[in-house]
Amino acid sequence: MATPISVVIPLAPGEEAWKELLPQLVLPKGSEIILAAGEQEINVSDEPVRIVTSAPGRAQQMNAAAREADAEIFWFLHADSKLGEKAVEKLICCVGENPDTLWFFDLRFSDDGPKAMKWNEWAVKWRAGVLKVPFGDQGFCISRKLFFELGGYREDIAYGEDHVFVWKVRQEGYPVERIGADIFTSARRYETNGWFSTTLSFVSRTIWQAIPQQAELLRRQIGRLFS
Repeated sequence: MATPISVVIPLAPGEEAWKELLPQLVLPKGSEIILAAGEQEINVSDEPVRIVTSAPGRAQQMNAAAREADAEIFWFLHADSKLGEKAVEKLICCVGENPDTLWFFDLRFSDDGPKAMKWNEWAVKWRAGVLKVPFGDQGFCISRKLFFELGGYREDIAYGEDHVFVWKVRQEGYPVERIGADIFTSARRYETNGWFSTTLSFVSRTIWQAIPQQAELLRRQIGRLFS
């Protein structure tokens, strides 16, 4: 029997995209879907969907939902995600083989942004697949035990809690691996705010946040060699 999963979906104020995501989540028996709603009120009649309220902020909302979750496996999804073919089946297979891993999907951008988004897809493929630094829109899946062992998502930083969490996983010596299935996310912000300026902003913020994390990873790796 497949392991039950707690799907956690953090919601921005007024977020509605999750309504299109829910029908795609055909999960193992005993699983649940948690909408991490922050301070907003949401009425949902579908089972097994639950609402968890908390202080606003993506990290705060996801951590609060994780504390209320029942399953031993957490799957964090952005509300505007759309799943590729056999995404759930492949996820279940990977988790069953090695739960002490941070699993992620291959990111694809929906056709609601600039044509240049293909360059972003290649960059994400390199960053996540080669450098082992996926982002939260790639649908992180991790065991309850490991998530809480790592301290959850940091709530004391202004952005990039998913980015920093990945570095924490690697710093502690755990693997970060591809599931081998696609997940799609919206590219609307690149259309609205401009492809070049939006891409440049993401890249620059990522680099500045990654520098101290990479330094800490190297320090720990060297320490392990001489321990």
